[in-house]
Amino acid sequence: MTPALLSRVAESMFWIGRYTERAEGTARILDVVVHHALEERGTDAEGMAGRLLDVMGVSHPGQPDLWEATELLCFEEDSASSIAGALGAARDNARAVRHVLPTELWERMNVAWVALPAQRLQARRRGPGVFLSWIKDQTAALSGLTDTTMSRDQTWLFLTLGRALERADVTARLLGALPLQDMSESGLVTLLRSCGGHEPYLRMASGVVELEGVVDFLLRDRLFPRSVLSSLILAASCIDEISGPAGWDEARGVIGLIRAELEFLAPDAVVDGLQARLARVHEASSAASLSVSTRYFSHGPPTEWRQRGGGGG
Repeated sequence: MTPALLSRVAESMFWIGRYTERAEGTARILDVVVHHALEERGTDAEGMAGRLLDVMGVSHPGQPDLWEATELLCFEEDSASSIAGALGAARDNARAVRHVLPTELWERMNVAWVALPAQRLQARRRGPGVFLSWIKDQTAALSGLTDTTMSRDQTWLFLTLGRALERADVTARLLGALPLQDMSESGLVTLLRSCGGHEPYLRMASGVVELEGVVDFLLRDRLFPRSVLSSLILAASCIDEISGPAGWDEARGVIGLIRAELEFLAPDAVVDGLQARLARVHEASSAASLSVSTRYFSHGPPTEWRQRGGGGG
């Protein structure tokens, strides 16, 4: 494989990983936000909708309600911040590198994309829960095929690197989208379930569900694969294998700094300054992505999450 071809393939694989993880993460965030708005009395649904769109980097004129926000984040095909847009972008990248993808993986991605219009109709008839559950099933199948049908070569490493960086960012966005201080125990359980982490958390915490423990678990549990710290460790491992003994790597340094902040934070201070800490996770994920793009890909900066009121990804 020539260096030019490797660069093109590596870039597509990286963004397949990021976009499929973004679709799954957005579905998980929407799932817990919608459940919280429906189950918690006195919830400011419009305020949550605006906060959700801000956290997800989607500009919005006026004050949308929660259902309008759900529509934007589920079905806006022109936005890479939406589920449909992320799946479409992942499929476009996969189509460009079909020669290195397992046939099963490409077919599963294509089938999911073709089924989206019918799923959208179902969601409008029966509510968003069915659609979000379907998205989580589809992306889980894609992740499973990725891990069981791809050789652990550089194509897999770049895809997994993209997925790990996006997962760290998405988990941070999930925590930032919710009014954590106002959530009841049932709300925290819903949050854990949205990440697939309810039972692992209960085993780790001996059944005690409390805000500090839940935030600490999702931020820096080393054994839970959706935690921010676990995702950053996986990303750093992929960078180590890709770069080899090549000296300083900026992406590794950026990841190392935010990892150190999370690892050496006192347990009783995990909630203090949480929003600022989550913002630093976003910045580190974007900076690492930009560094990977600059070093390994042949053109331009990567597509990024749109910032509040701004353009981009």
